[in-house]
Amino acid sequence: MLKFICISFLALGAGLAVLAAAGLAAVLLPIPDLPVASFSAVILALAFASLAAMTGIIGLARSLPTTPGLPELPHASPDWRVVVLHLSGLSAYAGVPLGHLLGPWIMWLLWRRQAHWLDANGRAALNFALTISIFYISALILVFFFVGFVLLGIIMVFHVVVLLRNGWRTSVNLPAHYPLSINFLG
Repeated sequence: MLKFICISFLALGAGLAVLAAAGLAAVLLPIPDLPVASFSAVILALAFASLAAMTGIIGLARSLPTTPGLPELPHASPDWRVVVLHLSGLSAYAGVPLGHLLGPWIMWLLWRRQAHWLDANGRAALNFALTISIFYISALILVFFFVGFVLLGIIMVFHVVVLLRNGWRTSVNLPAHYPLSINFLG
C-alpha cells in the first residue's frame, strides 16, 4: 500500500511537471488557438510537481530493502557509471521535466545493487537532488516577490557547478562532495 501511495505521488509530480512545461510553452510561445496559462499557475504547478515527486522518491527509496553483501572491494580505476550517475541531474537542463530528480534516482535504482560505491554515490547524488528541489521550491515561491528570479539563477549555477565538479572528481577516482546536502536517505 505504501509503494502504491509513493508511486501515486511520483506520477502526480510527473503529470504536474508536464502540465507546467506545457503551460510555460503557452506563456512563452504565442501560438494561435492555444489557451494561455497564467504565470502564477505555471509557477505553482512546478512547485507542487517538485514537492509531489520528492515525496514519492523519498518514500520509494526508503521502502527499498538494503542490499547487504555488496562487493566492498576498492575500485582502482574510475567507473563510468559513477560519473553518469552524478551528471544525470543535468538532464533537467536538457528539457526533461523533473530531470534533476529523476536522473539520479533512476541511475541509482539501476546500479545500486552492483557495487557498494555505486550505492553510496547514488545515495549522495539523490540526497543532493532532493536538497536542490527544496531550494528550487523555495525560490519558485519567492518569484512572486521578484527575489526568486535572482535565487533561481544562483541555484541553477550552483547546481550545475556542483554536478560538473562531482562528475570530474569521480572521473579521476576522487570521492564526491555535495555541499549543503541534506541526508534524506542515510
